[in-house]
Amino acid sequence: MAKVVVNMNTCSKQHVVEVKLNDEGNLDVIITSNCPHVKEYAKKLTVITMDDVTTFAGSKVVDPEVRATLSLPCLVPNAVFDAAWLEIGLLSPNLCNLAHNNEIVLDGQ
Repeated sequence: MAKVVVNMNTCSKQHVVEVKLNDEGNLDVIITSNCPHVKEYAKKLTVITMDDVTTFAGSKVVDPEVRATLSLPCLVPNAVFDAAWLEIGLLSPNLCNLAHNNEIVLDGQ
């Protein structure tokens, strides 16, 4: 199981995304959060396919109806992609351990 943590400092929320390849070849998604909007998203995104994480167009991860409760800057969908890529081997665990995080710097000037 691959795990990605999202710290959304602008809304003081933390989310944990876990993705595991299941026996059918799909990906089980578990999202834990202290945000009610992300909890709604998580209810709609419990299983995704390989196509959902390798093809942006038509992906359930970013489907407008699935992510309707999320604000546009919410990083949880990106975390789903990252966790899925880790789980299926498209993102190296060693690289992730070395890099530790990706960063968006908010410059309020």
